[in-house]
Amino acid sequence: MKKILLSSLGWVCVGVGFIGIFVPGIPTTIFLIIALWAFSNSSKYLHDRLLNHRKFGPILRAWNSHKVVPRKAKVTMVILQTTAVILFHRSFQDPYLTIGLILVLLVVAGYVLTLPSKVPDNA
Repeated sequence: MKKILLSSLGWVCVGVGFIGIFVPGIPTTIFLIIALWAFSNSSKYLHDRLLNHRKFGPILRAWNSHKVVPRKAKVTMVILQTTAVILFHRSFQDPYLTIGLILVLLVVAGYVLTLPSKVPDNA
């Protein structure tokens, strides 16, 4: 049952990641990283297929082996987070919810920005 749920999560994340290729504002990489984790616990075949994908394989291998997030992805994340906060605040105009969102996104950004941007030279 656990493998079925994880495999399903992996496929959902691959699907959302695929949509993110074409729809601005929907991230691709993070959903593929989640799919990679889900498949690592449910299907070696699908895990290996993601790692060997022509376009996304290098990014996923860098994440899988060294927890690397490319600089371009970091910049895009910060821009999208800032845009999300502005749109959220303009839509709901609730300062408490906006501050809550800002705090959550600051924690996420703080974590991601501390990760390396490229694979170490000795790897």
